[in-house]
Amino acid sequence: MLKANYLDVITRNQPVSDDPANNTQGSLSSDFDKKAPATAASKSSKKSKSKSKAKNKKKLESLDSPSLAPESPSLEGIDSSELEKIMGMSEAEIKNLKASEKKAISQKLKSQGNKFFSSKQFEQAIDYYSKALMFDENPVFYSNRAACYDALEKYDLVISDCTAALKLQPNYFKALLRRAKAYEATDNLRESLYDFTVACIIDDFKNAIPSEGVERVVKNLAEGEAKQILSTRKPRVPSKSFISGYFNSFVSNGARAVPEKSGDKLSKAERLYNKSLDLLDTKDYAGSISCVDSAIKEDIEKVNKKAAADAYSLRGAYNFLKGSLDLAEADFDHALTIDPNHVLTMYRKSNMFAEKKELDKSQELLKKALEISPENAEGYFHSGQIYFINQDFQSASEMYQKAIKCNSEYVYPYIQSGVALFKLGQVSAAIETFNNAMVKFPNRSDLYNYYGEVLAENNGGSEAIAAFDKSIKIDKLNPLPYVNKALTLFQTSANYENAFGLIKQALDADPECELAVAALSQVYLQLGMFEDSLEMLNRAVQLAKSEEELVSTITFRETTSAQYKFITEHPEMVSKLGRA
Repeated sequence: MLKANYLDVITRNQPVSDDPANNTQGSLSSDFDKKAPATAASKSSKKSKSKSKAKNKKKLESLDSPSLAPESPSLEGIDSSELEKIMGMSEAEIKNLKASEKKAISQKLKSQGNKFFSSKQFEQAIDYYSKALMFDENPVFYSNRAACYDALEKYDLVISDCTAALKLQPNYFKALLRRAKAYEATDNLRESLYDFTVACIIDDFKNAIPSEGVERVVKNLAEGEAKQILSTRKPRVPSKSFISGYFNSFVSNGARAVPEKSGDKLSKAERLYNKSLDLLDTKDYAGSISCVDSAIKEDIEKVNKKAAADAYSLRGAYNFLKGSLDLAEADFDHALTIDPNHVLTMYRKSNMFAEKKELDKSQELLKKALEISPENAEGYFHSGQIYFINQDFQSASEMYQKAIKCNSEYVYPYIQSGVALFKLGQVSAAIETFNNAMVKFPNRSDLYNYYGEVLAENNGGSEAIAAFDKSIKIDKLNPLPYVNKALTLFQTSANYENAFGLIKQALDADPECELAVAALSQVYLQLGMFEDSLEMLNRAVQLAKSEEELVSTITFRETTSAQYKFITEHPEMVSKLGRA
């Protein structure tokens, strides 16, 4: 299967070619290579990476002054008058020549074109390659002429000549690379990605240059499309399961409004805010958003400062979930203006900073919250999450334990503590943590689901499935255990019928569950059902919440699409995918 990540490659030594831009074995067109940034990486050691990059850099630098590959003795010492006569021959005269004569003359013309190319007289080189093509429609001549057009930045002509070369020789490595670069230069990124991809496959992923091209082009393609989507897409709430998971990570979503003066009736704004909390509890998130927004518009701040801080904080959380980070930050800041010690807002705002990869700001805000409320378990839990993101699992585990000590009824520190212990290799301690939590919280569907995820990642297939079954039994409307069970069954037993059925149940429970859509695309892909997989990936792009998710999903969609196109256009080479 074609890899979405093309980084695991090594440099290949190419045979000596007729290409005028070749001067040593392994060289490619100087004008192609000298502009390509050295971005390749591998999963090997840093030392190996450095050697590989240095080798490629040296190779590319050596191509800035191309010299000729050695010609056969019969083509040396071409007489200038003879060349002039050849250049003046008409199509009719050429047609009357024998095939062997045409080939011999075409080689003389190609040789002269190579010399002009070597001295960077590209227009003259083009004349000789063009005349050579009149004698022999050779893919090398098209590719050489394309190299001249590339040097002159006439990219449409590069594409035209490389396409002609590839019609004659579909697996022509250099023509693919030149056309890929020309497509990239003209912003035809999807076509460029495909040519780089084909070059990778036909070369068995051994050459770093096309692999770097794939990485560079798909990155630009995905980032560009993601930015365009975000600039035009209206904010939308994510799936119910995602919102539920977010709010479940907090002990409280805010206190209900009570009259500031005993005996007073609740105002309209206070009633709207309380209704928003009620709707949140029943997972009617659209209704909850509408009510909290109305409460703020009804000037809740004028009648109840405490409830107003909670209302702005809650609206900020919803804006955060919709991806409207600027609006979220404005709401959080207003809540903190009303109540500078509103720690729930600090926790929520720290989550927003973490989403923006501003981890220092997140940790600083959590530190402030702990100074205000040192016995609040949420402060330690969310601090642990930042350590977890930084892969400091030991510090994360310590923070989770502090959270448990502060509030033994808070389930999420137990879950994350178990996961962190697994990451630290303390398997027995992790299982004990989960078992203790399951005794204490026997009716938490999310607890059993996360336990199943950890078991599945550690090759505990049957035990993981049992945990997912328990999670489903507790809450049949939670889509996540259906998806996780489906993937576990598919990966351990290739039981795709059950996998499809479970994912359908997940989508019935939550039609916009991002994880279910992604899982379905993965199963389709592994079964070779590319069109179905691409349909799901397009749906996943629509559901992606952040720019980072969009880039990741678009990248996978584009590499999958390139693979499918390759299989369709080159069925005879499908076996190469299995070796890649």
